[in-house]
Order: sequence, then structure tokens, then C-alpha cells
Amino acid sequence: APHGAWNTHQFHANSEFYADFGVYDVAISTPEDYVVGATGMRVGETSREGIRTVRYRAEDVHDFAWTASPGFLEFTDQWEHVRLRLLLRPEHERQARRHLQAAKTALALFDRELGPYPYPTLTLVDGVGGSNGMEYPTLITCGTSYGLPRWLRLLEMVIIHEFGHQYFYGMLASNEFEEAWLDEGFTSYFETRIMDQAYGPGSYIDLPGAPIGGEAFQRLQYTKGRPTAAPLFARSWDYASMGDYAMASYSKPVVALLALERYLGSETMQRVLKTYFNEWRFRHPTTRDFRETAERISGRDLGWFFETYVYGTEAVDYAVDDVMQDSAGGSHVRVHRKAQGRFPVTLRVRFEDGSTSDLTWDGGAEWKTFSFDGPVVEAFVDPENEIPLDLNRLNNRQTLEPDNTLARKVQLKLVVWLQVVLGLLSAFV
Repeated sequence: APHGAWNTHQFHANSEFYADFGVYDVAISTPEDYVVGATGMRVGETSREGIRTVRYRAEDVHDFAWTASPGFLEFTDQWEHVRLRLLLRPEHERQARRHLQAAKTALALFDRELGPYPYPTLTLVDGVGGSNGMEYPTLITCGTSYGLPRWLRLLEMVIIHEFGHQYFYGMLASNEFEEAWLDEGFTSYFETRIMDQAYGPGSYIDLPGAPIGGEAFQRLQYTKGRPTAAPLFARSWDYASMGDYAMASYSKPVVALLALERYLGSETMQRVLKTYFNEWRFRHPTTRDFRETAERISGRDLGWFFETYVYGTEAVDYAVDDVMQDSAGGSHVRVHRKAQGRFPVTLRVRFEDGSTSDLTWDGGAEWKTFSFDGPVVEAFVDPENEIPLDLNRLNNRQTLEPDNTLARKVQLKLVVWLQVVLGLLSAFV
């Protein structure tokens, strides 16, 4: 579309939502013993001859969903102006507090990071099978299993992700048929940030000695998939497979937006995102609108970033190819750009006396040799992990000195795991 406006497409298996905003006034009739949940606020209820009719009203939404079951257990809570309602299957009753706490975490952090949630209700539904992990205005379906341990935060991750859709799928309402990354990608990016903020280094999997956080999880999905197979910006029916659509809509946008955040700085990125949300909510923005906002707020030309990593399919892979010392006491470090993608990058060198020096390279040439007066014993490209798009970080560093740091880390983790196993075994002795 030449500008953000509602249009129609036939159904495609890869695509999800796009619709214009409206007002829904819906009456739902069920047997009296059914518990009903729906988009919006309940504004009326009548009963007659064993049938109960409940009426829901929702304003400024572009979809409506409802659910009903005689088996739901109902739990309620409150976060500021929002009434929380959880419809839970009985086998998950002991997880009610986790559901509600995750929802309040999402409400608080999205409010801080982007802006206020404008609706007075949020309904969480513990669905069955494929109905879980879905978003609708003011109603999301969750995702858990019986006995899910607290160190495995899949429940929290799903709730925070699906709530994030209230902002991107819901209020911004971009065209998911034509630009899915603007919803799924931005939602996954905020899911990653908020999970890491709320739960720390082990935000996804909090195992002793081996925590896995949001950024690490997303990078794993990105690097182990086909990151150069398809661009972020593409119509859903143009992707060759569901796997390519998922890569370009979820994990790849996360690492691209994290790279943009590191390039602009976290404070600038925060202002970009808040401005984008507040200027474009309820207006169907496009990729062009996000780029214009990012360039205006940051004061930078970001054409190279969007052409390469949004409209293009390039990936990044910088490697330290060699560290050489010459007979005059100087040193030479050769860096290799092994992939097509280019990104400004830092090279850090450590000298024999222990001092370090950082220099910035535009990352353009395929090969680049840097010369130094003193003896360099270690070279590290992108030492602070400023470029999450880098496919292989194992080739980013070379040292001329023996280094058993990794071995020590592995040994320590094995000791921690041995302690955990022995602790568990002691319970049966």
C-alpha cells in the first residue's frame, strides 16, 4: 500500500491479521454453567430458561474474540486501571499466580517502555493445544503445561509476548499480510528486552551454571536457521517456506533491532520507539514510517541499515584472521569481513604489557590490516557484542598466549551441575 490504510487479501497460510478499527457490541448466549471471556468490557447479562446471555462492548479495536467453557476456573486481579481476568483450566490451578504476575510485569514494563495500555480490561485464557499463544484485542491465550518448573519461564515468555501484541498488532495495527516483521518482530524484540529486564540472565531458562536469557535464545534461533534466505520486508505469500517466514518475522528482526539499538545507543532507541508508538498508534504505520521516525529522532541517515538488513538479506561475519609481530617490535592484525553485510565495528587489541587500545572501523573492506607500534598479543573484533547480527562469534578473537578461560568455565559449570545432582540424590538417601 502507498500509505497505511486497511486493505484486503485472500487468506494465506503464512499471514495473520490486518483490519481497520471499529466498535464491537456483541451478545453471547451459552448454558448458564459456562464461564465466558471476550474482547472488551462486560456491559450486561441476562438469564432465561438455563441460558445466560452476556453482552460485551469494545471500542477502538480491529478484531473480536471470545471463549466459553464450563471447566474454566476464574481468577481476578488489578493493575492500576486494568482489571485482570484469568480463565484457567483446573489442572493448572497452582500456576494462577504465575500467570497474573507475568501479566502485571508486562503491563508495567510496556507502560514504561512505550506508553499506557488504554483499555480497562485484559483477559488471559488457558486454551487447549493450538489455540494457545494467540493475540486478540484485550484477550490473549497463554501456554503452559502441568508441572512446568519455575526455572523454565515459557509461561511468562508467552504471556509477555502475547501481551506485547496489544501494542503492535493491536494499537499500531500494521499490515501483517505485507509487513509481518512490524508486528511479530517488534513484539519479539520487546519480549526479549522485557524478559531480560524482569528476570535477569536466566530469563528464559534459569538453570544453575547455565542460564539462557532472551538475547541468547533469539540469537540461537537466528544463527541456526537460514538468516540470509529472506528479507524482513516481504509479503507473507512471497516467502518460500513457513520456516523462512518465521525466521524473517521473529528472531531475525530481534537481532536486527538489537543491532540498531547498539548502534544508536539505548537512550536514543528508547526515544525512537516511544515516538513511533505515540505518533502512529491507531494509524496503521509502515516500514517507511518507522524508518522516518528513527532517522528524525536519531538525526542519522539509516538508509544503509534498512537497505541491508530490512529490505536486503545480508548477514554479518567479522573475523580476526591473523595476529603477527614483526622484527622491528611492531604488530599487524588482519581482519576479514566474511559475509556481505557491513557494520561499523570496534577492534580491541591487548599489548604485551597488558594495556589495551580500541579503534573503530567502518567495516567496509573485505580485508583490513591494522598496524601497531608495540607487540600485540590479543585481538578481538566487536568485543562488547555490539553487533548481534554477527553469525559466528567464535572467530572474533585471536590470542598469541595460551588461554584456558573456556576450560575453567566449563569445569566450574560441571562442578555446579554435580552439586545439583548430588543434592537431588541426597533427598532419596
